[in-house]
This record gives sequence, structure tokens and C-alpha cells, in this order.
Amino acid sequence: MISDDILKKAGRTGYKSGSWYTNTLMNELAEYQKKNFNQFDTNFIIPGDLIFFSYSAKYPQKYKFWDQHPLVYVIEVSPRQGLFFGANVHYLNPSYRGGITESFLNKQGVVNAPRKTLKNYLFGNVSSELYKVPRDDWKGVSLLPTESFVNKRGQKVPKYQVWDYPDSLSSP
Repeated sequence: MISDDILKKAGRTGYKSGSWYTNTLMNELAEYQKKNFNQFDTNFIIPGDLIFFSYSAKYPQKYKFWDQHPLVYVIEVSPRQGLFFGANVHYLNPSYRGGITESFLNKQGVVNAPRKTLKNYLFGNVSSELYKVPRDDWKGVSLLPTESFVNKRGQKVPKYQVWDYPDSLSSP
């Protein structure tokens, strides 16, 4: 599994930077991507996919913080509006994240996701591939430390502040 391979590469201590985990995950996921050209108009994603990507908020000044490397369970794709809607599990403490991610398996469209995870993403602000995560590795990948939160000035925000932030006041 991808997550196991990444943890082995990280070594016994597992101490690597968040950007190391992000880059390694993108490299590993790149090998598993298969494009279904019937999904061309939706950037090859459909509801029920778990995707990982790089993102820049269009209006960062509107948000207290946002995730530069979301891991999103896709709920809806709107090609005409140029966006997709989903649950970014990075907004959850890892102690809950694996269970929530597993609960998305075998569901499509309707999910019981915590409100703070529900976000819209503009296709035009995605700055990498949209990497689909293989279903058998959803939990493992969700536990990798790939989240990267920044505030409206582009400064890093500690993860624990995001995880403890109230649902109604979070970002895109």
C-alpha cells in the first residue's frame, strides 16, 4: 500500500517534513492514476473519489486559514461552475480522520461529514494533478501528515489550531 511504502521510506523515526510527505505522496499516487476519458469534463474526478492535490485560495483574505494540500472526498462536481465540493479530512484531528475516511467507503454523494470539512474548490485554483487515492489505502493516506494550513498572509498555521477551531468559522 502507498501509505506503508511512504512510512518505510520515512525510516524508523518517521521524522520528515510535511513537504517531504506531500511530494512523496504525489510521486507515489502518480503511478496509480488512470484517466477515464468519459470523465474529461469533470477533470477526471467523480463523486465518491478521494483526491489529493495542491491548491491556492482565490480570495485568501476572506479566510482565517486554508489547506494548501487538501485530501478531499468528492461529493459533487460542477463543471459549468468550474468547481467541486467535498470533505477535506485534513480539517480533522488524525485521531478521527481514519475512521471518518473509512466511513466514506461504499458511499457516493450523500455522506455524514463534519461541517468543518465541507469545502468548495475551484478547478482554476488547483495547482497540481488531482490525484485519486486507491480505495484500499484511504485510511492510511489520510493519516499521513500532508496538510499545510496557511493564513490570509500566507503564514503557516499550526495544525492543532485548525483541528480545534469551531466548525462555523473555518475556511474554504
